[in-house]
Amino acid sequence: MKSYHLFFVLLLASACSSTKRAEKAFGEHLFQHWVHAHEEDQAGYRAFRPASYELPPSRGREGFEIRKDGSFLHYPIGAADAPEQAAATWKLSGKSTLAVTPSGPGRPPFELRILEVQKDLLKAAKQ
Repeated sequence: MKSYHLFFVLLLASACSSTKRAEKAFGEHLFQHWVHAHEEDQAGYRAFRPASYELPPSRGREGFEIRKDGSFLHYPIGAADAPEQAAATWKLSGKSTLAVTPSGPGRPPFELRILEVQKDLLKAAKQ
């Protein structure tokens, strides 16, 4: 039982540390649901807008939600262009990269390198 509590405390401390560092680097606006605005992509980045932002109709849009508790929801484009939902966790790796680890089997870990965050725009490096 003690090892379980220690694990939980360490996990929570790790999430808090990453959250504070990410908030310091990018601000409060990082922590929301973002949707890929592919119409606004440029040579060096992919553009994401808040889920509440009015985007033109599209056949499907990838998205993700970054939460302060260290959880991450990925919304890949699924069958028939409908978004799916995949739970994950994130932690800040370096100064500007989120290391994302999916919870379920069959989904590999990935990184999201953030270039800029504004109230209504997140720019992520193209991979």
